Amino acid sequence: MHCVIVGASHAGVQAAVNLRAQGYEGDITLISAEKVLPYQRPPLSKAFLQDTLPEARLWLRPEAFYQQKNIRLMLDTKVVKINRSAQTVELADGQALAYDDLILATGASVRRLTIPGADLENVYYLRDHQDAASIKQALPKAQKVVVIGGGYIGLEAAASLRKMGKDVTVLINTARPLQHLTCPAISDFMTQLHQQHGVVIDTNTLAVEITGDKQVTSVIADNGTHYDADMVVAGIGVQPAHSLAADSGLNVSNGIDVNAFMQTNDEHIYAIGDCANFTHPVYHKKVRIESVQNATDQAKTVAFAICNKPAPYNALPWFWSDQYDAKLQIAGLSAGYTDVVVRQESEKSLAAFYFSGSQLIAVDTINQPKSFMVARKYLPERPELDKILLADASIPVSDIFTGAPQHA
Repeated sequence: MHCVIVGASHAGVQAAVNLRAQGYEGDITLISAEKVLPYQRPPLSKAFLQDTLPEARLWLRPEAFYQQKNIRLMLDTKVVKINRSAQTVELADGQALAYDDLILATGASVRRLTIPGADLENVYYLRDHQDAASIKQALPKAQKVVVIGGGYIGLEAAASLRKMGKDVTVLINTARPLQHLTCPAISDFMTQLHQQHGVVIDTNTLAVEITGDKQVTSVIADNGTHYDADMVVAGIGVQPAHSLAADSGLNVSNGIDVNAFMQTNDEHIYAIGDCANFTHPVYHKKVRIESVQNATDQAKTVAFAICNKPAPYNALPWFWSDQYDAKLQIAGLSAGYTDVVVRQESEKSLAAFYFSGSQLIAVDTINQPKSFMVARKYLPERPELDKILLADASIPVSDIFTGAPQHA
């Protein structure tokens, strides 16, 4: 038996680890297009970029681990084709590997700027190890940084760069940061947090050109404003890496379509992590989730399936983002919410509870770990809560969820 795993980020590595944990005795080959050992992605925009995390602590497992677990790790290797009838994957060097089961953990790729000047030196993205290493190498000669994009990566990069003493301006083409991800209260909190640390945030501002002679000198916005810059970091989203699957005739939509066991329309091929599109059992709709937690949980699901211990995916999504002294934690999926209840327990903490009608469907918390943990525990039940009590910070949040007697 031979299981081939394409992609060696969180999902791919955990799939290999879990296969061995579940007693898989066949060969396992883990293929990575990158030249370095498989690594954690979250620190790239934070501790690794700030040079407070040694590179050795970035690795998901030390090199010896793969040898001990009899996992063949192939670095700097690109898969160019899946031959489903022959059950082989073809590599860029012409080699073909036969598989009994194939796991696609191909992740997602960054969306790239298409504006004039996007190919100038000192224009960077922040998705992989090479991106972060390149930014770190260029930082000593950069002082004015323009970040394009107001999602998690853009804001995390802005926070890290500001903590390193850089002049940072964030350009966002929507009315507020995190607009498609959070409610206005969370966006406002994060905006004020960045502004308090000296970051300039310009909303409703679209970058239309990057100027310079070889290297960046400025960014021009659609309103005619010129922003001086000697570095640009773009965080404008990602797209699922599903071309390999599509080219082989697998079903793809917003990612590679899989069932509750992470299986594609080919019984021998599975997909997990950022590239997988599946029906979530709590929300009953197709979703593709970009998070370490999702990658880890789906890696367990696929290992159980391949080892003939099928258990459908049933994990609740959760995420986090660290910026300055704020820990933003998210549980559940808030898309389609009809009402939001804001709970503020201190100047430095905030929670937003998202409802669909009377049912709680998600929560965003900033420095409110209790609210996060309690909500995360009960969210799979989509509980109906008293919204007035929930907004009252004098009432313990756990009492509201458990139905314990409330304050008079």
